[in-house]
Amino acid sequence: MARPFAGRDKFRVFNHGSVSFFAGAMCLALSGCYSATGDFGRPQSGVWENSILPTMGIAAASSRGEPASWFALTEDEKELRARAWNFLMPETDAPVLTRMQDHFAYHRLLPPRESDITLFHRTIMGGQQLGNSPSLRVLTGGETFRSLTSRYNRVRDVITADHALIPYFKLIAAQVLQADHVRARSLTHVAHLTEEQYEQAIKRICENALIIARVHWAFHDRAAQYRFSLEHLLVEGPEREAIPAERSLMAFEADIGRFRKETLLPSVCNEPVALPEPLAPRPLVRKG
Repeated sequence: MARPFAGRDKFRVFNHGSVSFFAGAMCLALSGCYSATGDFGRPQSGVWENSILPTMGIAAASSRGEPASWFALTEDEKELRARAWNFLMPETDAPVLTRMQDHFAYHRLLPPRESDITLFHRTIMGGQQLGNSPSLRVLTGGETFRSLTSRYNRVRDVITADHALIPYFKLIAAQVLQADHVRARSLTHVAHLTEEQYEQAIKRICENALIIARVHWAFHDRAAQYRFSLEHLLVEGPEREAIPAERSLMAFEADIGRFRKETLLPSVCNEPVALPEPLAPRPLVRKG
């Protein structure tokens, strides 16, 4: 799969250096402070979430070569990051380690976790590691649902909830991109602009673009996870509830595809931010 940011492979050195050790220590030290009780399901606001994690995240992202600016955030940029949380984090009952990894990736202390197409299905089937094995699920008491109908409905409801949030993210992303296009055009016309100010402005433009791109990739990852789950549910137990769930998925995919086609990122980044190819809706089962 393509990368959200050109040259992302070089960021892997982060996993082997002193910064990686420090970020890992921070993860362990702060794991007890993790509490998803704030707006948009994020951890409750406080000194860790508002000051320490963002500051360390900028330093860690910079060490990996990712665009990270020390400029203050505009209100729209704050809203963009808050809305991104919904799509960059997995289900609330996903494996704890997975949620912790994504939490610190959101704050950029860690690079984004590689996508796992089976994660959602394993989560809703009652076992973090046993969800894809029906026999192990039953033998270990992992089957915590009464019927497969409830699983189809769970997938449909989650897709519907995600789909309902797309317009809000789309609106705030458009506002941020519009402001960044203006910012980029203004750079050559502002008098007495220092080299540091110029560089920080470019980094903030690319930082915003990278967040928007990662949410686009998250859309694709979620659609793939939901499709995987519905297809495997269809094999395990065909139910009439598969039809409305499939329709919800196809509507979700169609909206993702339209959003992708309408997104135009600024071209001023030194390393272009990569967006996924537009997603086209398709039925669960195709012949040929």
